[in-house]
Amino acid sequence: MIKNLIFDWGGVILTLNKELCIKNFADVAGVPDFNEYLTPYLQKGFFAAYENGDIDDEQFCRSIREISTNPDVGYKEIEYALDSFLEEIPQYKVDLINRLSQNYKLYVLSNNNPICWRISERMFDELSQKNVKELFTDIFLSFRMKLSKPGKEIFLKVLEEAGIQPQESLFIDDAPANIETAAQLGFKTLLYDVNKNLEEELNRVLK
Repeated sequence: MIKNLIFDWGGVILTLNKELCIKNFADVAGVPDFNEYLTPYLQKGFFAAYENGDIDDEQFCRSIREISTNPDVGYKEIEYALDSFLEEIPQYKVDLINRLSQNYKLYVLSNNNPICWRISERMFDELSQKNVKELFTDIFLSFRMKLSKPGKEIFLKVLEEAGIQPQESLFIDDAPANIETAAQLGFKTLLYDVNKNLEEELNRVLK
């Protein structure tokens, strides 16, 4: 019996726009090749270090300036470019989370970074009658844990800290590598196609 639902954030709850983000890093932040660091499921270089909590906001911005054609590019421009990666949180997903929270323990497990999380948390809160922290039993973010998917360690840490069993937990993610790791550890899994309706996909599995 499934008691726990563990959601990836970007791609599952939050719609992403990689192309616009890359464009704005070139046009606004002066980084024409940001696609070398921004990949669909797992970031690279200093961006990976930022998501893993190895560097902070200031160090991340410094790394941007080092590769930018504008070495004086400011935090606001960098934040704007990152913000454009976060396209939207569909209202139906917020409503779905509200309903699911009445019958399941809900968790977030996301490879994320401080700037994107702050922005997306505000996005969610503006659409919901409750703060994201009220709807999810716990929120596990790579930059806080200093661990990243698809490594087994982050999943094991979630099990330990949440005090849950993998066989009673459904993990929802759009990255095949993350799903593979979770399945190996005994989680029930849903590989989510971002072009499909999340509620319909969840109903198919939960029923």
